[in-house]
Amino acid sequence: MADVPLHSVAATRGGTEYPEFPYAPAKAYPEYSGRDVADAPNGVYAAVRENFRLLGFDAARFGTPQWNPLGHLIRPGDAVFIKPNWVDHRHRFGDDVWSVITHPSVIRAVLDYVLLALQGTGRVVVGDNPHVDTNFAELRKLSRLDELAAYYRETRGVDVPFLDCRLWTLENLDLYGYKAGRIPLPGDPAGVVEADLGSHSLFQGISDAHFRGTYNDRAETRAFHRNGRHAYVFSKSMYAADVFISIPKLKSHAKVGATLNIKGLIGTIANKNCLVHWRIGFPSQGGDEYPEPIQRADRFKLSVQHFLMDHLPEKVHLAARNLLRKFPPGRALMRGFQTEAQRKRMLRGSAALNDTTWRMTCDVYNLFVRDLPHARGAPMRFLSVIDGIRGGDTDGPHFPCPISPGVVVTGADLLATDLAAVRLMDYDDGQIQYLRHLESQTPRRVRILSADLPLDDVRERETPMLGYRPPYRWENISLRELKPGPSYLPL
Repeated sequence: MADVPLHSVAATRGGTEYPEFPYAPAKAYPEYSGRDVADAPNGVYAAVRENFRLLGFDAARFGTPQWNPLGHLIRPGDAVFIKPNWVDHRHRFGDDVWSVITHPSVIRAVLDYVLLALQGTGRVVVGDNPHVDTNFAELRKLSRLDELAAYYRETRGVDVPFLDCRLWTLENLDLYGYKAGRIPLPGDPAGVVEADLGSHSLFQGISDAHFRGTYNDRAETRAFHRNGRHAYVFSKSMYAADVFISIPKLKSHAKVGATLNIKGLIGTIANKNCLVHWRIGFPSQGGDEYPEPIQRADRFKLSVQHFLMDHLPEKVHLAARNLLRKFPPGRALMRGFQTEAQRKRMLRGSAALNDTTWRMTCDVYNLFVRDLPHARGAPMRFLSVIDGIRGGDTDGPHFPCPISPGVVVTGADLLATDLAAVRLMDYDDGQIQYLRHLESQTPRRVRILSADLPLDDVRERETPMLGYRPPYRWENISLRELKPGPSYLPL
């Protein structure tokens, strides 16, 4: 292991409550360039700052007005992209939204140090490609992004854009899967860029016959992954940045186990239909959409559903569905063709048996971070600051059980930071397929630097940490043999 690089990740307690707008620090730190100081404590800002100190960023000047902790990462004139987790504008079942998305107070703390490093030149953009039905206007209002942008203009003379980089949205989630429901959006002002992973893709050699993306019409998704081509469409502002800063949530995920930095890179993708989320059918049919059914008839029912989706024109399929819903016999027919998993509202691909989403996740990482196979010129530089003040376990990512770990986790390497974070969650990274694969390709030794958490080596498995409960059908990832928490779905 001597030749395996050692990566340090810092973790600091920051309390379990987020500060009030404008999220200013509670102390006028020597390096702080703002004019406002909060009357109330701001554990978030203090935790971000402390993590930079623990990691030894610009250690020689710490405690002086010249301290510039991100100066080694960000150069004056750089283009910096900050990507929070803005997957939704709400908790799908009305619970704590801050268990789902990044809180703006974490973004504010990171932004202050980014602007300090840029020294008045360059550009910083904050943005994401949220879920297709996310109401970004509501998210802007909830996170007070317009007010935060005005704050930076008035106090720093800096324009900080907060971007929705999506190409389209969907106002009615009942139309999910139908292209007919899409509403075009401006997207990333810089446009998009397509990158082909080719034979490096983890889908290479796998038939596209069962591939399913965002839409019921699977032709486009399959076309992205055929004949040795495995292409992904990125938002160019992210793909072409000099520095990429990830600010995810400390959260579980029903399709891959945990969503942190690497799974969060799916938010760099502009055309979500290039992403293979699952393979249609039960495992005995070559799919990983649902676990194998108890009732034999469910295989036939699901096959009929997919046959109709694949062969009926979308408008005909949608019109027939809506017509059947109008009358009791039609509704009874539809119920009769539901599988047990569908009656229980089981989300497709949401189990450890999903052999697809982790591959898609690794593909995006290998293009965006490892830069395989096409070099973009100068390597991109990375930083991770994970918002674990509030977090979510069990039914992530859209409706997790809210919990309050009260921690901020920071690292300069996205994979190492994820490995540290899942250990803090009390998850076994060896059971999370994308982490297991990527670590096998690029091994790392990871240590945790913390004055608050009694853990050093992430390979130490005995010390209980944050006690995250696993998602349903993911029980093996819990190091503490915990069971999932209460579900919002009828299990």
